[in-house]
Amino acid sequence: MSNYQLHRLVYDWVRAGEVNSAAGGDGRQGFDASGYELTDDERKAFDTKDVAALYQLGLHSVLLNRFCRAAGFARDDYRKLLEPFGEKEERRGRWQR
Repeated sequence: MSNYQLHRLVYDWVRAGEVNSAAGGDGRQGFDASGYELTDDERKAFDTKDVAALYQLGLHSVLLNRFCRAAGFARDDYRKLLEPFGEKEERRGRWQR
């Protein structure tokens, strides 16, 4: 259940910024995250905007991308944070045997 709650929290947080941004400023001011049933690790990762921890906790990649953008990370910034978790892919053309 907690994994769903983490996904719901991130979605609601990002969406609050999109919906309420028309009023000016950051639409997430006053966003209440206390109503979500999260583990201590999940709450800490969300509160500190720890992208690597959110990835390790299983946050969906699409939500992680939206979260990073909404939190002000540039694409290259969070790509570097997630680089240690990727596997190096060796690409070869089909003519190279």
